[in-house]
Amino acid sequence: MKEREMNEMEFNQLLDTAARRPLTAQEEARLRAHLAANPQAQPVWEEEAGLTRLLNRLPDAPLASNFTARVMRAVERESYRRSRASGVFRWFGRLRPVYRFATAGSLLVLAALGYFQYQAVSREKMAASLATVADTVGATSEVAPLPAVEMLKDFDAIYLLGRTRPQADEDLLATLSQVAMK
Repeated sequence: MKEREMNEMEFNQLLDTAARRPLTAQEEARLRAHLAANPQAQPVWEEEAGLTRLLNRLPDAPLASNFTARVMRAVERESYRRSRASGVFRWFGRLRPVYRFATAGSLLVLAALGYFQYQAVSREKMAASLATVADTVGATSEVAPLPAVEMLKDFDAIYLLGRTRPQADEDLLATLSQVAMK
């Protein structure tokens, strides 16, 4: 099994070599030995050889007169993009600890300032909300004053009246019906 894999790998290498240049006598001998041992590889070889012959017959594609200049411009643009990007990253990755310390300190100061600003805005919002609630409570107390203390003296009696079931006054109902009939 190992020998067969080596032969297939060698066959593929010979196919690649034949596509680039003509085979040497030694390579052709190895190819014939492989084709004799593996007849199913013959159509593959013939197909590849035919394609190589067809490709070799094709004329070379003409290049534009400014092909070299266009390639050089593309290379310059790509190198400029890389140098700009690497410059920014290089600045952050400086080896001097002073730059790293200064950057870290600046970021820390900015974060602290942001936090304190957030706290100040939160406190202002809370103060405004409390002022609104205080105004609302003050307006409500002016509109609906509390009942007088004298009225609350009889609260227990009034409260118990609400819990008792009223008895029907038969005489009163009869009198009211007579008055209503007249």
